[in-house]
Amino acid sequence: MKRINNYVKSREFSRSIHDLIPGGAHTYSKGDDQFPINAPGAITHGKGAHVWDIDGNEFIDCSMGLTSVSIGHEYESVTQALADAAFQGDKFSAPSFGRARSG
Repeated sequence: MKRINNYVKSREFSRSIHDLIPGGAHTYSKGDDQFPINAPGAITHGKGAHVWDIDGNEFIDCSMGLTSVSIGHEYESVTQALADAAFQGDKFSAPSFGRARSG
């Protein structure tokens, strides 16, 4: 297993975010004092069970978004369906029916 020891951007981010948000996170359970020193400072993206931090380090996401992600990150068919739905608009003033647009 590859040892990760590149946390330059993560440490810089952690220092700067504390100037904006007390404790470094809006949710106490995500604060940097809740994780070991070698935990990622901030996640940039994920695919399946893997996530990458701002330093480019790859991790297995054991908590999967506090268990709200049951199918993994960027599950292609779900991501595409969400993107398609976003182009239909949202927050209409009148009642709406969530149907797919035709051709």
